[in-house]
Amino acid sequence: MSLQPKLTDRELASLAQKTIIITGGASGIGRATVLKAHQNGANVVIADVNKQAGDALVAELKGRAMFHYTDISNWNSILDLFEAAVGRFSRIDTVCANAGTNNWDSVFADELDESTGRLKAPTFRNLEINLFGTIHTAKAAVHYFSRNPGGIGQLVLTGSAASLIDTPPLHLYCAGKAGILGFMRSIRTQLIKSNATVNMIAPWMTRTPMLPEELSKIWGELPANTPDGVADALLLPSVRPEVNGKSFWVAGNQIVELEGALHAAQPQWMGENLSRQVDEGQRRMGIF
Repeated sequence: MSLQPKLTDRELASLAQKTIIITGGASGIGRATVLKAHQNGANVVIADVNKQAGDALVAELKGRAMFHYTDISNWNSILDLFEAAVGRFSRIDTVCANAGTNNWDSVFADELDESTGRLKAPTFRNLEINLFGTIHTAKAAVHYFSRNPGGIGQLVLTGSAASLIDTPPLHLYCAGKAGILGFMRSIRTQLIKSNATVNMIAPWMTRTPMLPEELSKIWGELPANTPDGVADALLLPSVRPEVNGKSFWVAGNQIVELEGALHAAQPQWMGENLSRQVDEGQRRMGIF
């Protein structure tokens, strides 16, 4: 376990004049991230499907902020977002691919076709937003980072505790968030070659408007995040640009890096010899 030190005022001050895109930025964790980044001098681009909340947030911030209606599951909507951001602020330094949903997760709910009586296929709208939408955002981010001098940029993916542990009954949510972790791991050795970084945050229980009241009651006294606490984790890679390829578990507003500890424990569950062979295989694969 690697408990991360809290972000210092000096670190947060380094956000000044950076341009940060935050998808899902009109509410919850995204909104808290927008507020913290803007408070510390960043230009913020709020991407969301909630136009009313997004416009209200821009009015509240009074400068260095713009809202762009964005459906991350739609590629053209993502391109429009990035083009608008560059048109307003000239460059993009950090992209927080934070938008997501826990709706449309009825993979095992039986629905019958009214005309044929046959079992309907499950809907994959959850994956279209949580996984495919995140990949859309990542692809656009990497392209626009390449336009920066040196190709420098920080891509931050919002996964979930569900990226790492089972979270029933959110079956497709778990699948999508686990996919984000796999996606981050697959690109972390590649982006760094162009001076861009990618990291994932994995919030555990967080009290946001998305949290069902019943679940909040069940959780009781167990530690829970606030949106502002998770915002620290989302902004950590931007203020510590040397960090790459990490997963940050966030619980009770504490940030714990997991990838290092998982790798350190690898010989315990794989054996010393096989672990060395796997590491060498990964090293060789990483050169592509």
